Amino acid sequence: MSKILIITAHPSEKNLTKGITNIWIEEKEKQGHSIDLVDLYGDKQLPFVAYKSNEDLKNLSDEVKYYQEKVSKADEIVFVYPFWWGTTPAILKNWIDAVLTSGFAFKYGENGRPMGLLQGKSVRIISTSRTPTLFYCLNGIRRSNKKIWKQTIVEFCGMKFEGYHLFGGMDTKAKKVEKMFSRIKKIANK
Repeated sequence: MSKILIITAHPSEKNLTKGITNIWIEEKEKQGHSIDLVDLYGDKQLPFVAYKSNEDLKNLSDEVKYYQEKVSKADEIVFVYPFWWGTTPAILKNWIDAVLTSGFAFKYGENGRPMGLLQGKSVRIISTSRTPTLFYCLNGIRRSNKKIWKQTIVEFCGMKFEGYHLFGGMDTKAKKVEKMFSRIKKIANK
């Protein structure tokens, strides 16, 4: 069975990110998969990326090595986070910048073209927002975020893009949340 790495990014203990993650873990463990959970607010903290020279890129911190090892061992990576200000929380963006580095996640060939180094892994994105999904569809933000994840992160690193799921209008009203949790179960069982 697969090794699944779930990366969450929400500072609160009570949040929809945690609920989604718990459902995903439960459904995937029923299928026999093993789960490794990283809570970016509760696990090893990464300082914000600050490269002074190209030499800094070669001297990775223990925290970066820790996360790169988790990525290396994973068959599937699932990112679960709140959709803030039209994008990911800063802590998640910093994780991407610090961990998915040149030489680990990608490299440039002699022709100058990038080559993804994380083949054989798949990635799924799940995020929530209080703003209705329709708003993000009408203004193009949902489409552009999906494209950023798919083309400039996932596929750039050689991984397979499994899906981008933005659940808007999540103001914690029980009916909407239960409907979303039901959809999460269905996605997890595909």
